[in-house]
Amino acid sequence: MSRARYYVVGDHDVWMVNVKDSEPNQPGSHNQAVAIAIGAAQRLGMRGERAHVCEMDDDGRFRCRWTYNQYQYQCRKMS
Repeated sequence: MSRARYYVVGDHDVWMVNVKDSEPNQPGSHNQAVAIAIGAAQRLGMRGERAHVCEMDDDGRFRCRWTYNQYQYQCRKMS
């Protein structure tokens, strides 16, 4: 079982999703980038793969935003 990680990165009004070994998507708003990442992670999760969405916080560190795997820890919601 593979493990995919989607990274939501950006600053102010320009955000995008980075995935290992692929090109980043088109820039958009923070909410658009999070929705794209969670949607992609859900599709992988429904195929039985582990998928995580990580989001850059105000200090430039990645925090877990969402995960698809009932046996893994659940990410705490970021405010």
